[in-house]
Amino acid sequence: MKNDFESKELQEMKEQLAILTQKLEKETIVNERLLRQSMKNKASSIRRRAIVESIVTLIMIPYFIWVMPGLIGISVGLCSFTCFFMIAALAYNFYIHSHFQPEKFAHGNLLEARKDTLRTQKLYSKWRMYIGIPFCIVFISWFAYDISQVMHGEELRGALGGVAIGCVLGVIVGTFIHKKIQRTMNEIVEQIEEMQV
Repeated sequence: MKNDFESKELQEMKEQLAILTQKLEKETIVNERLLRQSMKNKASSIRRRAIVESIVTLIMIPYFIWVMPGLIGISVGLCSFTCFFMIAALAYNFYIHSHFQPEKFAHGNLLEARKDTLRTQKLYSKWRMYIGIPFCIVFISWFAYDISQVMHGEELRGALGGVAIGCVLGVIVGTFIHKKIQRTMNEIVEQIEEMQV
């Protein structure tokens, strides 16, 4: 009788353990899905930003070819230099995002997605440091020179003041966007590493 009672208790405990194990497995699967969806959403937001930047760049190229030289008299050389830079930026943006696919986070190999995220993060930083910032310095200097050739007196001071304000705002906005993208990519990498533990 005692053995029967112990046997029933043991059986009940085994059943409860099996139920708990199933619940834990389901919870783990749900947590993984939620984490994957979160990473996919973050990657998608980065990709959407890149698409918007590309569209704005495509709009600006004709603007610099046909409008800027006649509008304020900046040189064709500066416009050509700027258009060449924008075309290079489009190509680089496409190159960066060719491997950074949001779908990999939802259904793909997370180690590969982590590697792609780190690669993309590194390429963003390299572009900003070695191409974006030097371009901006050359562009602003050349732009200020061109303006000084066609404007004088109060008009020139106003235009150069506008350029200075634009530079400050550009640095603030550019730094904010860059840091946000880097932070988002760091969050994605951290989530992947948490899942791997």
